[in-house]
Amino acid sequence: MDPATVNSEIVTPVIANAQPAVPMATAPNPALADLQDIIHPDPIGAWPWAIGYWLVLALVIALITLLVIWLRKRARDFAPKKAAKQLLNQLDKQAPSYVSDVNSLLKRTAMSYLSRDAIASLDGEAWATWLDSYLPAPKRQRIGHLLAKRHQPTPLTLAEANELHELAKAWLASKAKLSAPEPNLVQAKGYVQASGNAQAKSQAPIQPADPQQPEAQC
Repeated sequence: MDPATVNSEIVTPVIANAQPAVPMATAPNPALADLQDIIHPDPIGAWPWAIGYWLVLALVIALITLLVIWLRKRARDFAPKKAAKQLLNQLDKQAPSYVSDVNSLLKRTAMSYLSRDAIASLDGEAWATWLDSYLPAPKRQRIGHLLAKRHQPTPLTLAEANELHELAKAWLASKAKLSAPEPNLVQAKGYVQASGNAQAKSQAPIQPADPQQPEAQC
């Protein structure tokens, strides 16, 4: 018999009859019997808020409040100009008194922001220079020439009336804060400031709810 065959017959039954090893039972540890299960903490909720959230909320509320106050103040500041725009659109451009009406409207609007003494006595080139300071650069040096024609018997042409309307509308649309003219401006180029109200006609500041047309000013 072949020795290889004999060895295979002897080894094979040993491998076939092999049993898996059984682990030895471990005795329970008496020290672990008294231990309790692990207790997990409750999940963190969204309430109450941390101090940082309250600070952010307070800051947002403060900013919103300031914005509302600023918008309301801005609306009050521009209310006279807004009312004057409506009155300007109601004026008849072909009326002989159109130039005087526009001039009176501009003065009444200016006196809604500044004192009567600072505005009522302005006339001529000093008045035109002060108006020009609140007009865009391309529109300057024209309103004084047109307003001066209120002293002439010949009324404005339709083109001149349209130009004066656009200039007045641009002045009313200016967002710049009005300031009183300097004394040297009032006396510039031979125009002396009138003392008191002797040379100023009765005028009233523009009110937002004023439904009446402005009176002509000479």
